[in-house]
Amino acid sequence: MRAAVRVMLCVAVACLIAGQALAQFPPITDPNRDEAKCQSGTATTLARLFATRMKCVRACIATGRKGGGFGGCFGPGFTDPATNTCIFNPLNGTEAKAKAGIIRACASDCPECYTAVDANLCATGQPFVTDVASQVDAFAQQIYCVEAGGAVPSKSDAKCEDAVAKSLVRFVGAKTRCYQTCTTNMRRGSIAPASCDPPLPADPATSACIAAAGFGSHGAVYAIDKVCERIFDPAKNTRPACYTMVTGTGEGWVPAVESYVDSRISISACGG
Repeated sequence: MRAAVRVMLCVAVACLIAGQALAQFPPITDPNRDEAKCQSGTATTLARLFATRMKCVRACIATGRKGGGFGGCFGPGFTDPATNTCIFNPLNGTEAKAKAGIIRACASDCPECYTAVDANLCATGQPFVTDVASQVDAFAQQIYCVEAGGAVPSKSDAKCEDAVAKSLVRFVGAKTRCYQTCTTNMRRGSIAPASCDPPLPADPATSACIAAAGFGSHGAVYAIDKVCERIFDPAKNTRPACYTMVTGTGEGWVPAVESYVDSRISISACGG
């Protein structure tokens, strides 16, 4: 019995020492805990909005490729009835859910840097939701440029477009999580203050996390080029003719979306 108690005490002391070793820097007090919860929830919500809004567009595009046309698949109007409902339904549309997500995350406290943007931001989610929505709409028209021009893509072009859309959605979510982990570690004092600032976070683990999500062996660049560039058979390279030199490869797409994520993180993770 005494031996068991000694073991438990040793474990407890070891955990305490380990915890102290992790806290190498002064804890972050601004933003406070509730403000940090608001910011983290907002970042997650905005990344999810990117994914769900793009999903609505993809569903409309899939229907249009079967002969339904693409006129209502793009914003800001989204005149296709199903797509309009997917995005604008006041109860469960993507915008309503995004606003509710921010309101819920920020219910306990609203960072001063949020109220500096809009006094009611934490009560409405605006202008964050509208700003992100407009960015997603712009990306959607670039990704699905064949359909945006009113044409039906070839099978290879359609496959490339879908690969770009899915890969960029995954990348936005992954990079957002890299930043959130960094922010959590910074608040705990395990990494130095200002280590998570975009576009080039000073924390090595965060930089490595972002690099892996974008340019790693299974990152977004690889996923795009595997389909659009046919990296295993260059003779079969194919991509929509309306893709530019910038959007023609994964190395063009990923940096474009990175700047979007960095701007969202800069806004959502501002000081308290």
